[in-house]
Amino acid sequence: MNTDDLAAVREFRADLDEPREGALAEGRWKVAGAAIPERTAPRRTWILATAGAAVAVAAVVGAAAAVPTTQPRQEQAQTPGQSAPAQTQPAGVDLPVTHGTKAPMRPPVAGKAGGDHAAAVAALTRIAGQQRGGPLPIGAGQVLYVKTYNLIDGTGSYIHEVWQDPGTGVALRIRRSDDGPKSIDHSLSDDEIALETARAHLGAPGLDNMKAEYVAAFPRGAAKAHELSAAWRAWAAEAYPGRNADGMIFKYLHEVFHYVEPLLDAQQRAALYQALADLGVEATTASIGGRQYDVICMADAQKADCLLVDAATGRFAGGAWTGADLKVTAGNFEFVDFATQPRPVPGATRDLTQEKPGASGSSTTPKR
Repeated sequence: MNTDDLAAVREFRADLDEPREGALAEGRWKVAGAAIPERTAPRRTWILATAGAAVAVAAVVGAAAAVPTTQPRQEQAQTPGQSAPAQTQPAGVDLPVTHGTKAPMRPPVAGKAGGDHAAAVAALTRIAGQQRGGPLPIGAGQVLYVKTYNLIDGTGSYIHEVWQDPGTGVALRIRRSDDGPKSIDHSLSDDEIALETARAHLGAPGLDNMKAEYVAAFPRGAAKAHELSAAWRAWAAEAYPGRNADGMIFKYLHEVFHYVEPLLDAQQRAALYQALADLGVEATTASIGGRQYDVICMADAQKADCLLVDAATGRFAGGAWTGADLKVTAGNFEFVDFATQPRPVPGATRDLTQEKPGASGSSTTPKR
């Protein structure tokens, strides 16, 4: 496989590598069914821009092969209830495709319509103060596992899984199971991992390159919130001049909440939530399966993109895509679960386009 082949895989894979709440790389915007925003200074792309860039990455790939970027793989005892190490168990059966843990299928949902910025500030200040506990521990040979799912069985069901390297932020494996026409289970090969790792190392850590250095440098404490939100706005003004800065930041924060929030300590999460209150967000509440959630939204005249935060724990729980009234309903929200899993076997699953007999719809266009 040559560099052009790898670039083509990355471009196609970008259409598949985010659940519906994402949409950061161009392919991810396609997944969301939205217009790709114009950027005069693109930060995160999936295709090398020039032959010179390819040479630069190739040089870093050589160095990356000699210097490990994460903890070395070690043999370790299997924890009860945990899958066997990926290198000893065939991919595809190491973690069965099931819905998550937060509520039963088709739970009762009662969303409250209407909200405002004052409610968001109050909710986020309370949430920042609720933060307790350290980051999700990820041991040697393990990766961050993120499952996004709705609570609809049959038509309309959606389950999206990512096995992500916490050191580089590279999605090593993506599996999507829903009622669309295609199943997806794709693991990067060794060559692809080396190339994506090199690309991560070439870029500075930030909202568009959420590698380990980004996590380590994340501000701590609610007192750092205004400094953090100001840095977000400065980045957005440079990356997306002339666009709604808060709206663009909020879209990128979806990836922060999915792939960085579980890696932050309590003080870092406090800064994150308090900084969010500086954006033009609005808030309401919802009850799902009898449990209460704060609903933090970035809204326009027609729709809103929202985060769900568990009101009892102050932890990120999922997302919702509502009308302008911010009302969460049975069909417009998804939950997110976090765990650790053995590092996937490189290239063990390469299924991008397996057709499901009798299915209809699109595997890459979300149902909104």
